[in-house]
Amino acid sequence: MKKIVKLFATVMSLAMLLTACGGGSKTPDTPDAGGTGDAAEPTANIAIVFSTLGDLNFNDWCWDGICQARDELGIAFNYVEAATVSEAATQIDAFASDELYDLIIVVGSDRGDSMEECAAAYPDQKFALIDAGVKSELKNIIGIRADYPQWQFLSGCLAGLATLRPDDFGLANADNKIGFVGGADTFTSRAGAAGFLSGAKYVNPEVELIYSIVGSYTDPTTAKEIALTMYGAGVDAVSVNCGSSANGVLAAAEESGRYFCSTSPALVSETNQMCISITRFDSFVYKAVEMVLNDAWEPGTHIYGIADSACDISFDGVNIEIPDDITVILEDIKTKAANGEIEFVNEPNEIDEWAKTYQYKS
Repeated sequence: MKKIVKLFATVMSLAMLLTACGGGSKTPDTPDAGGTGDAAEPTANIAIVFSTLGDLNFNDWCWDGICQARDELGIAFNYVEAATVSEAATQIDAFASDELYDLIIVVGSDRGDSMEECAAAYPDQKFALIDAGVKSELKNIIGIRADYPQWQFLSGCLAGLATLRPDDFGLANADNKIGFVGGADTFTSRAGAAGFLSGAKYVNPEVELIYSIVGSYTDPTTAKEIALTMYGAGVDAVSVNCGSSANGVLAAAEESGRYFCSTSPALVSETNQMCISITRFDSFVYKAVEMVLNDAWEPGTHIYGIADSACDISFDGVNIEIPDDITVILEDIKTKAANGEIEFVNEPNEIDEWAKTYQYKS
Protein backbone atom coordinates (compact mmCIF):
# COMPACT_ATOMS: atom_id res chain seq x y z
CA MET A 1 0.00 0.00 0.00
CA LYS A 2 1.34 3.39 -0.92
CA LYS A 3 1.90 6.04 1.67
CA ILE A 4 -0.14 9.26 1.47
CA VAL A 5 1.74 12.21 2.87
CA LYS A 6 1.23 15.94 3.26
CA LEU A 7 3.48 18.34 1.42
CA PHE A 8 5.02 21.20 3.30
CA ALA A 9 6.78 22.94 0.41
CA THR A 10 5.25 26.20 -0.76
CA VAL A 11 5.28 27.63 -4.24
CA MET A 12 7.99 30.03 -3.13
CA SER A 13 10.27 27.05 -2.52
CA LEU A 14 9.03 25.01 -5.45
CA ALA A 15 12.19 25.40 -7.47
CA MET A 16 14.22 24.06 -4.57
CA LEU A 17 11.88 21.10 -4.21
CA LEU A 18 12.06 20.21 -7.87
CA THR A 19 15.83 20.51 -7.85
CA ALA A 20 15.99 18.17 -4.89
CA CYS A 21 13.80 15.70 -6.76
CA GLY A 22 15.97 15.95 -9.85
CA GLY A 23 13.32 17.90 -11.78
CA GLY A 24 11.67 14.75 -13.15
CA SER A 25 8.19 13.31 -12.84
CA LYS A 26 7.40 11.59 -9.57
CA THR A 27 5.72 8.22 -9.83
CA PRO A 28 2.63 7.55 -7.71
CA ASP A 29 4.36 4.90 -5.60
CA THR A 30 7.11 7.27 -4.47
CA PRO A 31 6.45 9.13 -1.20
CA ASP A 32 6.23 12.90 -1.65
CA ALA A 33 9.42 14.80 -1.04
CA GLY A 34 7.83 17.40 1.23
CA GLY A 35 7.73 15.50 4.53
CA THR A 36 6.01 12.72 6.39
CA GLY A 37 2.72 14.51 7.21
CA ASP A 38 0.87 15.29 10.41
CA ALA A 39 -0.35 12.71 12.93
CA ALA A 40 -3.97 13.83 12.48
CA GLU A 41 -6.10 11.76 10.13
CA PRO A 42 -6.62 13.69 6.87
CA THR A 43 -10.13 14.72 5.93
CA ALA A 44 -9.56 13.23 2.47
CA ASN A 45 -6.78 11.72 0.38
CA ILE A 46 -6.33 13.44 -2.98
CA ALA A 47 -4.15 12.61 -5.98
CA ILE A 48 -3.29 15.25 -8.54
CA VAL A 49 -1.68 14.90 -11.98
CA PHE A 50 0.19 18.01 -13.18
CA SER A 51 1.97 18.51 -16.47
CA THR A 52 5.03 20.54 -15.43
CA LEU A 53 5.41 22.36 -12.14
CA GLY A 54 7.48 25.52 -12.00
CA ASP A 55 5.77 27.11 -15.03
CA LEU A 56 4.81 30.21 -12.98
CA ASN A 57 1.41 29.89 -14.58
CA PHE A 58 -1.35 27.28 -14.91
CA ASN A 59 0.29 24.37 -13.08
CA ASP A 60 1.62 26.54 -10.28
CA TRP A 61 -1.82 28.11 -9.78
CA CYS A 62 -3.18 24.58 -9.32
CA TRP A 63 -0.33 23.79 -6.91
CA ASP A 64 -1.40 26.79 -4.85
CA GLY A 65 -4.95 25.45 -4.82
CA ILE A 66 -4.07 21.98 -3.58
CA CYS A 67 -1.76 23.45 -0.93
CA GLN A 68 -4.54 25.77 0.21
CA ALA A 69 -6.88 22.78 0.48
CA ARG A 70 -4.26 20.98 2.55
CA ASP A 71 -3.76 23.93 4.88
CA GLU A 72 -7.41 24.97 5.27
CA LEU A 73 -9.38 21.78 4.74
CA GLY A 74 -7.02 19.23 6.25
CA ILE A 75 -6.61 16.99 3.22
CA ALA A 76 -3.48 15.02 2.31
CA PHE A 77 -2.33 14.75 -1.27
CA ASN A 78 0.02 12.88 -3.52
CA TYR A 79 1.06 14.23 -6.90
CA VAL A 80 2.86 13.43 -10.11
CA GLU A 81 4.17 15.40 -13.09
CA ALA A 82 3.36 13.99 -16.52
CA ALA A 83 4.76 16.05 -19.37
CA THR A 84 2.89 14.26 -22.16
CA VAL A 85 -0.68 13.06 -22.62
CA SER A 86 0.45 9.43 -22.78
CA GLU A 87 2.39 9.79 -19.53
CA ALA A 88 -0.64 11.40 -17.92
CA ALA A 89 -2.86 8.49 -19.01
CA THR A 90 -0.47 6.03 -17.37
CA GLN A 91 -0.31 8.01 -14.12
CA ILE A 92 -4.07 8.56 -13.93
CA ASP A 93 -4.62 4.83 -14.28
CA ALA A 94 -1.93 4.11 -11.67
CA PHE A 95 -3.58 6.39 -9.13
CA ALA A 96 -6.99 4.88 -9.84
CA SER A 97 -5.75 1.32 -9.51
CA ASP A 98 -4.37 2.16 -6.05
CA GLU A 99 -7.93 2.60 -4.74
CA LEU A 100 -6.52 4.97 -2.10
CA TYR A 101 -7.90 8.33 -3.16
CA ASP A 102 -11.17 10.12 -2.54
CA LEU A 103 -10.51 12.25 -5.63
CA ILE A 104 -8.08 12.25 -8.54
CA ILE A 105 -7.52 15.74 -10.01
CA VAL A 106 -6.20 16.02 -13.57
CA VAL A 107 -4.70 19.35 -14.63
CA GLY A 108 -5.04 20.32 -18.29
CA SER A 109 -7.72 20.12 -20.97
CA ASP A 110 -5.59 17.90 -23.22
CA ARG A 111 -5.76 15.12 -20.61
CA GLY A 112 -9.55 15.02 -20.55
CA ASP A 113 -10.01 12.04 -22.87
CA SER A 114 -7.49 9.99 -20.89
CA MET A 115 -9.25 10.87 -17.64
CA GLU A 116 -12.70 9.97 -18.96
CA GLU A 117 -11.45 6.65 -20.35
CA CYS A 118 -10.00 5.79 -16.97
CA ALA A 119 -13.13 6.99 -15.17
CA ALA A 120 -15.24 4.59 -17.21
CA ALA A 121 -13.06 1.71 -15.99
CA TYR A 122 -13.24 2.85 -12.34
CA PRO A 123 -16.87 3.94 -11.76
CA ASP A 124 -16.43 4.19 -7.97
CA GLN A 125 -13.47 6.59 -8.24
CA LYS A 126 -14.16 10.34 -8.48
CA PHE A 127 -12.17 12.43 -11.00
CA ALA A 128 -11.95 16.19 -11.57
CA LEU A 129 -10.60 17.82 -14.77
CA ILE A 130 -9.23 21.35 -14.37
CA ASP A 131 -9.58 23.90 -17.20
CA ALA A 132 -12.04 22.00 -19.36
CA GLY A 133 -15.52 20.61 -19.44
CA VAL A 134 -16.28 16.90 -19.57
CA LYS A 135 -17.75 15.19 -22.61
CA SER A 136 -19.48 12.12 -21.19
CA GLU A 137 -22.31 11.73 -18.70
CA LEU A 138 -20.34 9.56 -16.28
CA LYS A 139 -21.44 10.19 -12.71
CA ASN A 140 -17.92 10.06 -11.29
CA ILE A 141 -16.41 12.96 -13.24
CA ILE A 142 -16.54 16.74 -13.14
CA GLY A 143 -14.89 19.40 -15.24
CA ILE A 144 -14.14 22.88 -13.89
CA ARG A 145 -13.25 25.76 -16.17
CA ALA A 146 -13.56 29.49 -16.57
CA ASP A 147 -16.23 31.18 -18.61
CA TYR A 148 -13.74 31.94 -21.37
CA PRO A 149 -15.15 35.30 -22.53
CA GLN A 150 -15.19 36.58 -18.93
CA TRP A 151 -11.52 35.68 -18.58
CA GLN A 152 -10.44 38.59 -20.81
CA PHE A 153 -13.47 40.87 -20.79
CA LEU A 154 -12.16 43.34 -18.19
CA SER A 155 -8.80 43.61 -19.95
CA GLY A 156 -10.67 44.37 -23.15
CA CYS A 157 -12.59 47.12 -21.37
CA LEU A 158 -9.33 48.68 -20.26
CA ALA A 159 -7.85 48.46 -23.76
CA GLY A 160 -10.98 50.00 -25.27
CA LEU A 161 -10.76 52.95 -22.89
CA ALA A 162 -6.99 53.34 -23.24
CA THR A 163 -7.08 53.61 -27.03
CA LEU A 164 -9.39 56.62 -26.67
CA ARG A 165 -6.99 58.42 -24.36
CA PRO A 166 -3.45 58.62 -25.76
CA ASP A 167 -2.74 61.53 -23.42
CA ASP A 168 -3.17 59.19 -20.44
CA PHE A 169 -1.68 56.09 -22.11
CA GLY A 170 1.57 57.14 -23.71
CA LEU A 171 1.92 54.13 -26.05
CA ALA A 172 -1.54 54.63 -27.57
CA ASN A 173 -2.36 56.63 -30.71
CA ALA A 174 -5.48 58.18 -32.16
CA ASP A 175 -6.38 55.30 -34.54
CA ASN A 176 -8.78 53.59 -32.08
CA LYS A 177 -7.85 49.96 -32.88
CA ILE A 178 -7.51 46.87 -30.68
CA GLY A 179 -6.24 43.39 -31.63
CA PHE A 180 -6.24 39.78 -30.51
CA VAL A 181 -4.00 36.86 -31.49
CA GLY A 182 -5.32 33.32 -31.00
CA GLY A 183 -3.35 30.09 -31.21
CA ALA A 184 -5.82 28.00 -33.18
CA ASP A 185 -9.38 28.09 -34.46
CA THR A 186 -10.78 26.43 -31.34
CA PHE A 187 -13.71 27.37 -29.14
CA THR A 188 -11.33 28.33 -26.33
CA SER A 189 -9.33 30.73 -28.50
CA ARG A 190 -12.40 32.21 -30.18
CA ALA A 191 -14.23 32.69 -26.88
CA GLY A 192 -11.17 34.34 -25.33
CA ALA A 193 -10.94 36.65 -28.32
CA ALA A 194 -14.65 37.42 -28.11
CA GLY A 195 -14.27 38.33 -24.45
CA PHE A 196 -11.39 40.74 -24.98
CA LEU A 197 -12.72 42.34 -28.15
CA SER A 198 -16.29 42.67 -26.86
CA GLY A 199 -14.94 44.28 -23.71
CA ALA A 200 -13.33 46.96 -25.85
CA LYS A 201 -16.55 47.39 -27.83
CA TYR A 202 -18.61 47.59 -24.62
CA VAL A 203 -16.88 50.81 -23.53
CA ASN A 204 -15.88 52.11 -26.96
CA PRO A 205 -18.55 51.45 -29.63
CA GLU A 206 -16.45 52.92 -32.47
CA VAL A 207 -13.31 50.86 -31.81
CA GLU A 208 -12.00 48.79 -34.74
CA LEU A 209 -11.38 45.16 -33.79
CA ILE A 210 -8.73 42.99 -35.46
CA TYR A 211 -8.52 39.24 -34.84
CA SER A 212 -6.01 36.76 -36.21
CA ILE A 213 -4.96 33.14 -35.62
CA VAL A 214 -1.37 31.85 -35.54
CA GLY A 215 -2.26 28.24 -36.35
CA SER A 216 -0.07 26.97 -33.51
CA TYR A 217 0.40 27.47 -29.79
CA THR A 218 4.17 27.09 -30.15
CA ASP A 219 5.11 29.42 -33.01
CA PRO A 220 6.29 32.76 -31.61
CA THR A 221 7.89 33.70 -34.93
CA THR A 222 4.60 33.70 -36.83
CA ALA A 223 2.81 35.30 -33.88
CA LYS A 224 5.33 38.13 -33.89
CA GLU A 225 4.80 38.72 -37.62
CA ILE A 226 1.03 38.87 -37.11
CA ALA A 227 1.34 41.26 -34.19
CA LEU A 228 3.82 43.50 -36.02
CA THR A 229 1.28 43.79 -38.84
CA MET A 230 -1.43 44.73 -36.34
CA TYR A 231 0.69 47.31 -34.59
CA GLY A 232 1.83 48.68 -37.95
CA ALA A 233 -1.83 49.17 -38.89
CA GLY A 234 -2.39 51.35 -35.84
CA VAL A 235 -3.48 48.84 -33.20
CA ASP A 236 -2.71 50.12 -29.69
CA ALA A 237 -3.03 46.93 -27.63
CA VAL A 238 -3.00 43.22 -28.47
CA SER A 239 -4.10 40.41 -26.18
CA VAL A 240 -3.47 36.71 -26.66
CA ASN A 241 -4.59 33.16 -26.13
CA CYS A 242 -1.86 31.34 -28.02
CA GLY A 243 0.40 29.51 -25.56
CA SER A 244 4.11 30.12 -25.95
CA SER A 245 3.42 31.90 -29.26
CA ALA A 246 2.53 34.85 -27.02
CA ASN A 247 6.26 35.48 -26.58
CA GLY A 248 6.30 36.67 -30.17
CA VAL A 249 3.45 39.10 -29.55
CA LEU A 250 5.26 40.52 -26.52
CA ALA A 251 8.40 41.01 -28.65
CA ALA A 252 6.33 42.76 -31.33
CA ALA A 253 4.79 45.11 -28.75
CA GLU A 254 8.19 46.13 -27.47
CA GLU A 255 9.57 46.55 -30.98
CA SER A 256 6.55 48.62 -32.05
CA GLY A 257 6.22 50.69 -28.89
CA ARG A 258 2.64 49.54 -28.26
CA TYR A 259 0.76 47.71 -25.48
CA PHE A 260 0.65 43.99 -24.72
CA CYS A 261 -1.97 42.18 -22.60
CA SER A 262 -1.10 38.69 -21.35
CA THR A 263 -2.83 35.85 -19.55
CA SER A 264 0.11 34.87 -17.36
CA PRO A 265 1.99 36.67 -14.58
CA ALA A 266 5.08 34.95 -15.97
CA LEU A 267 4.80 36.79 -19.30
CA VAL A 268 5.01 40.50 -18.54
CA SER A 269 6.81 43.20 -20.48
CA GLU A 270 8.75 45.59 -18.28
CA THR A 271 7.98 48.47 -20.62
CA ASN A 272 4.88 47.69 -22.69
CA GLN A 273 2.50 45.73 -20.46
CA MET A 274 -1.06 47.02 -20.08
CA CYS A 275 -2.52 44.32 -17.80
CA ILE A 276 -2.86 40.59 -17.14
CA SER A 277 -6.07 38.61 -17.62
CA ILE A 278 -6.31 36.25 -14.65
CA THR A 279 -8.12 32.94 -14.21
CA ARG A 280 -7.96 31.60 -10.66
CA PHE A 281 -7.13 27.98 -11.41
CA ASP A 282 -6.23 27.57 -7.74
CA SER A 283 -9.87 28.15 -6.83
CA PHE A 284 -10.94 25.41 -9.28
CA VAL A 285 -8.79 22.84 -7.48
CA TYR A 286 -10.07 24.04 -4.11
CA LYS A 287 -13.70 23.83 -5.28
CA ALA A 288 -13.21 20.26 -6.50
CA VAL A 289 -11.88 19.21 -3.09
CA GLU A 290 -14.76 20.99 -1.35
CA MET A 291 -17.30 19.08 -3.43
CA VAL A 292 -15.91 15.82 -2.09
CA LEU A 293 -15.61 16.96 1.51
CA ASN A 294 -19.07 18.55 1.59
CA ASP A 295 -20.76 15.61 -0.12
CA ALA A 296 -21.80 18.08 -2.82
CA TRP A 297 -20.67 16.11 -5.87
CA GLU A 298 -22.47 17.21 -9.04
CA PRO A 299 -21.30 15.39 -12.18
CA GLY A 300 -20.77 17.43 -15.32
CA THR A 301 -19.10 20.72 -16.19
CA HIS A 302 -18.89 23.61 -13.73
CA ILE A 303 -18.16 27.07 -15.15
CA TYR A 304 -17.01 30.04 -13.09
CA GLY A 305 -16.51 33.69 -13.97
CA ILE A 306 -16.25 37.22 -12.63
CA ALA A 307 -19.06 36.77 -10.09
CA ASP A 308 -17.11 33.88 -8.54
CA SER A 309 -13.82 35.87 -8.45
CA ALA A 310 -12.49 33.26 -10.87
CA CYS A 311 -11.83 35.78 -13.67
CA ASP A 312 -10.24 39.17 -13.07
CA ILE A 313 -7.77 41.77 -14.27
CA SER A 314 -4.39 42.16 -12.57
CA PHE A 315 -1.66 44.77 -12.57
CA ASP A 316 0.85 42.82 -10.47
CA GLY A 317 4.33 43.57 -11.77
CA VAL A 318 2.93 45.91 -14.41
CA ASN A 319 4.60 49.30 -14.81
CA ILE A 320 1.56 51.39 -15.75
CA GLU A 321 -0.55 54.10 -14.13
CA ILE A 322 -4.29 53.68 -14.50
CA PRO A 323 -6.28 56.92 -14.14
CA ASP A 324 -8.62 56.92 -11.15
CA ASP A 325 -11.75 57.38 -13.25
CA ILE A 326 -10.91 54.30 -15.33
CA THR A 327 -10.34 52.27 -12.17
CA VAL A 328 -13.83 53.31 -11.04
CA ILE A 329 -15.30 52.27 -14.41
CA LEU A 330 -13.60 48.86 -14.28
CA GLU A 331 -14.94 48.23 -10.78
CA ASP A 332 -18.42 49.27 -11.91
CA ILE A 333 -18.23 46.84 -14.85
CA LYS A 334 -17.13 44.04 -12.51
CA THR A 335 -20.19 44.74 -10.37
CA LYS A 336 -22.48 44.70 -13.41
CA ALA A 337 -20.97 41.41 -14.55
CA ALA A 338 -21.30 39.88 -11.09
CA ASN A 339 -24.94 40.97 -10.94
CA GLY A 340 -25.73 39.30 -14.25
CA GLU A 341 -26.31 42.54 -16.15
CA ILE A 342 -23.97 41.51 -18.98
CA GLU A 343 -24.56 38.48 -21.21
CA PHE A 344 -21.20 37.49 -22.66
CA VAL A 345 -20.57 36.57 -26.28
CA ASN A 346 -18.58 33.47 -27.32
CA GLU A 347 -17.73 34.18 -30.95
CA PRO A 348 -15.89 37.18 -32.43
CA ASN A 349 -18.26 37.31 -35.40
CA GLU A 350 -21.19 37.88 -33.03
CA ILE A 351 -19.76 40.98 -31.35
CA ASP A 352 -21.32 43.63 -33.60
CA GLU A 353 -24.81 42.23 -33.05
CA TRP A 354 -24.14 41.82 -29.31
CA ALA A 355 -22.96 45.43 -29.05
CA LYS A 356 -26.35 46.68 -30.20
CA THR A 357 -27.67 45.55 -26.82
CA TYR A 358 -24.70 45.93 -24.51
CA GLN A 359 -23.07 49.33 -24.12
CA TYR A 360 -21.54 50.63 -20.92
CA LYS A 361 -23.51 53.23 -19.01
CA SER A 362 -22.31 54.44 -15.62
